[in-house]
This record gives sequence, structure tokens and C-alpha cells, in this order.
Amino acid sequence: MKDFFAYLISKTFLKHLIISGLCLMIVLWILFKLLDVYTHHGEVAIVPDFTGKKISELNQFVEGKHIGYLIIDSLYNPEEKPGIVIKQDPEPKSAVKHNRVIYLYVTSTQPPQMAMPKLVDRSTRQAISMIESYGLKQGKITEVTGDCSGCVLKQLYEGKEIAPGDPIKKGSKIDLVIGKKETYYVSESADSTNTEENANDFNE
Repeated sequence: MKDFFAYLISKTFLKHLIISGLCLMIVLWILFKLLDVYTHHGEVAIVPDFTGKKISELNQFVEGKHIGYLIIDSLYNPEEKPGIVIKQDPEPKSAVKHNRVIYLYVTSTQPPQMAMPKLVDRSTRQAISMIESYGLKQGKITEVTGDCSGCVLKQLYEGKEIAPGDPIKKGSKIDLVIGKKETYYVSESADSTNTEENANDFNE
């Protein structure tokens, strides 16, 4: 045991201990440097503004900017051109690490389909309100003689009747055929003639 303790305080042990410590520090320093290179520690990229860019332009747009992109969702917006970026995460001008993936939301190239609502037998105002709430567009309104006044008799898409529940694309135009009751008028001349005839009959 005395020999062991004597070895621990000997110059040979201390020399090897110092050499081992230096080697460990050098190895750790090299590992941290390699990790920094791998993760691009301290290097940042400024996120550009993708808004309004076409999908076909994205690969060329990100060249040399040290970032990537990923389209994660497509949204239908009839007021925007199809196939363009409308939203991104992170926001433009944000500072991010090199090769950070930017998540993009684009407009759908095709409008989604939905089930046609039932407009027949509803009032004109109700039908128009439903058309707008379902993401459809109001088309031509035609009045024809019918049993009801101001109610929807037919719902048409591209000139043909479309039944409730049939698939239809959002943004489609729906034409309405509205009922209108006939009103009969009695002319004043005919009314005065009938009055005179009644008066003559009474005098006789």
C-alpha cells in the first residue's frame, strides 16, 4: 500500500497524469470544433420574404440563401392566384441558423369540392345568403310564373339543375329561378263602363 501511495506522488505518475489531461483537453476541443462546423454554430441567415412567389420559382429563389423550404399546406383563396405563397414560418427578416427549413403555405391550384346546398323552396334572400356562406357565387336570377312569389323554384349550375348533395367546386356560380305570381289588373275604363251599366240598370 505504501508503494502505491508513493507512486501516486511520484514524478512519473504526475507526468503521465498531466499528459493524459492535455490529451483529453485536445480531444474535447477538436470534438467541439467539429460540432460547431456541423451545426454551423454562430452562423445565421436572414429569412427572405416568400410571399407572392410561385411554387415553380422557389428552388431558384432559395439558392445561396443558406435556407431550405417545405410546403406544409395549401389553402383555397379565390381572390389570390393559384400556386403562390401566402404565408410562411418563420416570418421574413427573422435571423435563423444556416440551412433552417422555412415552412410555407400556398394557394391551392384547384378549388376544393363541397356538397351543393338545398336552395329550392327558400326565399331569394335566404338562398343568396347561403350561396355566399358556402363559398359559392351568385349567378343569374330569372323570374318565372309560379305558385309562390319570391321563392326559389330551381337551382342551376352551368345551365343545368343541380341537386342538393351533388359535388361542386367552391367559387362556382349558381343561377336561381325565382317564382312570381301573376297579378290581374282591372283597367279604369272597364271599371267606369261597368259602373255606368250598373247605374243605367238601376234607373230603369
